[in-house]
Amino acid sequence: MESSGPRYTSLCAVCGKPARVFMGSTSYCQDCYNHLTDYLAGVQSPTNDSYQILALDPSGHTVEFAVERYAFGTASVWTAVEQVPADDPRREWGYVGRRVSIAADARQVSQDEAYDALMVKVQHLVDHASMRTVPLGRGESQETSAQGGGRAFYANETGVAHIEPGERGERTVVVDGQRLTPEQFVDFLSCFEDFDLYWQVRNATDEPPEWL
Repeated sequence: MESSGPRYTSLCAVCGKPARVFMGSTSYCQDCYNHLTDYLAGVQSPTNDSYQILALDPSGHTVEFAVERYAFGTASVWTAVEQVPADDPRREWGYVGRRVSIAADARQVSQDEAYDALMVKVQHLVDHASMRTVPLGRGESQETSAQGGGRAFYANETGVAHIEPGERGERTVVVDGQRLTPEQFVDFLSCFEDFDLYWQVRNATDEPPEWL
């Protein structure tokens, strides 16, 4: 018997791009959904939903972030994701694109102001290193570090870690784009054995703490 439920298509009903949001039997791409939500909420949409942020790391290398906006009534969540090319050698040792998010209410700040705030937060993240890495020679090992891909990872005194689910439901911890298992994360912190560890849990959209 043919299902009487809504039929979803893989393409946006407005522009034909790949759909990401499904409402009733209608599918939308993220941009068209954002503009519809803005219209219904009486919010001025930005002129362009496809943004890019380029930031300089402490070594002077350019880091590219792709930006997406998710509209929820008058509020929006802006997220910048670091782009890691398929041929980037860091992928071989578990590197993933870093993410930065902010939440903004259009009743308080304009979309352009929200984007500018995201740019500042991206540069803040790129400027701060939560770890240092040291290449390892063949067969070499360091007891007080996490290790992978021929490198040793040491925690800095202050930093940021993001907890994510793994591919099989296990938990992983991402530090400066480096994905660590819980066991590796403990090894990563072991360079500070006999020290006290303080922590502060913050929403990803919150401003960075003053000590960072």
